[in-house]
Amino acid sequence: MAAATGQIMGAREAVRWMLGLLKAERSFIWLALVYGVAVSVLSLATPISVQMLINSVANTALVTPLVTLAGTLLGLLLIAVLLSALRIYAMELFTRRFYARQVAEITLRSIHARNPFFEDTKRQDLFNRYFDVVTVQKAVPSLLIGGFTIILQSAVGFTVTAFYHPFFLAFNLIVIALAFFILLVWTRGAIRSGIALSHAKYAAASWLENVGASNGFYKSGRHVDYALDRSEGVTADYIAAKAKHFRYTISQTVAFLLLYAFASAGLLALGGWLVIEGELSIGQLVAAELILSAAFFGLGQMGAYLDITYDLIAAAEEIGLLYNIEQEVEAREGEDAIGGGDLVLRRVTHSATVKDVTFNLSIPAGSQLIAQSRNHDVQRLFTHSMKRYITPDTGVVTLGGQDIAMVDMFRLRSEIIVLDRPTIVQASIRDYLRLAGPDITSSDALQALALVRLEERVMALPDGLDTQLSTSGWPLSYAESLRLKLAGAMLKCPRILILTGLFDMIDPAILADVRVVMREAGSTVIQFTQRAEHQPDCQYLWLGDDGQRIIDDPDGFSRIVEAHATEARNGNA
Repeated sequence: MAAATGQIMGAREAVRWMLGLLKAERSFIWLALVYGVAVSVLSLATPISVQMLINSVANTALVTPLVTLAGTLLGLLLIAVLLSALRIYAMELFTRRFYARQVAEITLRSIHARNPFFEDTKRQDLFNRYFDVVTVQKAVPSLLIGGFTIILQSAVGFTVTAFYHPFFLAFNLIVIALAFFILLVWTRGAIRSGIALSHAKYAAASWLENVGASNGFYKSGRHVDYALDRSEGVTADYIAAKAKHFRYTISQTVAFLLLYAFASAGLLALGGWLVIEGELSIGQLVAAELILSAAFFGLGQMGAYLDITYDLIAAAEEIGLLYNIEQEVEAREGEDAIGGGDLVLRRVTHSATVKDVTFNLSIPAGSQLIAQSRNHDVQRLFTHSMKRYITPDTGVVTLGGQDIAMVDMFRLRSEIIVLDRPTIVQASIRDYLRLAGPDITSSDALQALALVRLEERVMALPDGLDTQLSTSGWPLSYAESLRLKLAGAMLKCPRILILTGLFDMIDPAILADVRVVMREAGSTVIQFTQRAEHQPDCQYLWLGDDGQRIIDDPDGFSRIVEAHATEARNGNA
């Protein structure tokens, strides 16, 4: 797996992760490599033809051998062209498949992420790593078409010319050894600095997103100074990381260019001397120059392809952060059968959420409960247990007699809905309400909106039901967004609906109407609230560290709440 955010992965680990990321598309990569081998071998047709022309055809002065040689060369080059085109097509298929697989993988991992992974931790900037999918799409074809061709042609060229003379073999081995030395000296540091540069880039992007999302906050003098100082800080970090990475890459690039220069001059000197000594023919010298000049020129271009390689490794490491998203544990049996709506919590504890609290509670189906808890942690233990965001240390939660740990997760969250956040998904109002079920019609949506007193407001919008909502609910207010969420929950008609204190900003009369509809459907409604008003159609639920109970008497419930509030004020809670 990729390193966690903020950590710099080692070079060897980063390369292994990159190869693992590309493993699913290895068939396309192997196909491109096979085509590359064939193209590289066929690329020898030109220098070998020139050698034959000089050694044979020129001496005979006949047209027929010349035409035959030219025709053969054309045929071989046309085959090379065809294979090159097929290689490009294979890489196009690779980019499509890799993109589709990564988008699907990111989507699934986001959907199945454990809620605490994203809950109030501002990890949404992880999804900027999506753009590194495009980096991989561009880098892999470039390396397989350009970089691999240079390496393979050089290898084939070194092998062929080594048979010309033992001195050529020794010369080629020296050049190869120097190339490996250059890689050994700078590659490891360049990989690590490339990853650090990528992290600095995304840190700056995350900060700029924060500025854009909180634009109204940075309007006072002190806030502007803070924003500018922070921008200078992330800019300085990026520039420092960029400079460090450049030191590695420029040193490596210059070293390869120097190797190209000295190797080219050395080849000319060595070949010329062997011709003078009569140990090499003119045709062999020309062929060696054509073959090795291309190989040496390719070495001179290695710096650019290594830069692409470092970008690819860094991009793979960044994508790997999305693979590190902690996933929810699937139900062991994935059963769907839920016998009824009775909710039972038996000896449920979770010390990481709140210590010294054990839930022992039974709530009959169809109950309408006004709830309060000792503190927010106790309430969170209750709501997160319902959504199965946590796995209790001890105990069991059952719905209709079925252990919810055994129920399919998506089915469970259709049966138990907890509305505890003001945000909403980006969608049109119509689409949002249709998420309640495939059979929801516009008439159903309008009836639900009317019940929460939102129909006139929606109809007054220019696009009506087709109005697009932002995650904050705009153009609706926060209170109107909560009423829209209530309408969606009613359309789903879950077995249990849990409302948090956010809904205290909603008119009590609207909540009362919602309870009536839910009661008629046989659904349980649990509303956490700080309001002290008596609700004649409800019972009362107290969640405390000393026990949990359902109370019919509103005055008795008020006394319990006040007693615990007094203890909290006195510091004894």
